Amino acid sequence: MKKNKLFEFEIDRPLTAAKRKVVEKHIAELAEGAEKPVTFAWDEEDDHILHVAIDPAEIEIHFEDLLVELYVGVPLWARALFTERRKNELRDLVADVLEKAKFVTPPKAPKSTVDTESTEPKRRKNAKA
Repeated sequence: MKKNKLFEFEIDRPLTAAKRKVVEKHIAELAEGAEKPVTFAWDEEDDHILHVAIDPAEIEIHFEDLLVELYVGVPLWARALFTERRKNELRDLVADVLEKAKFVTPPKAPKSTVDTESTEPKRRKNAKA
């Protein structure tokens, strides 16, 4: 079955043995809550490719030095079910795993523009009580 590249993710750090274990852990956790059985394994010839199967889809996650590419193959009969919403859900799951495995630094929360000083009105020095 032909796999098409759906998404790519820029990462800050390359795949290492330790990060590979973290990815496995998070995928196993996600698989526990999945509606359908999920299987995954690293490619025997290229240990920078992770194969994930969620019937009927076959997913490949390619780890490059500072890029992760997501490829998906779906049989012709199931393509109508693989909607944009499902593609985006898959993208979000992969992005979440990459963040949890610390491939990317999570975006920092924006700084508040609210003045942190007291919100009570200031009294004038010459104000009569």
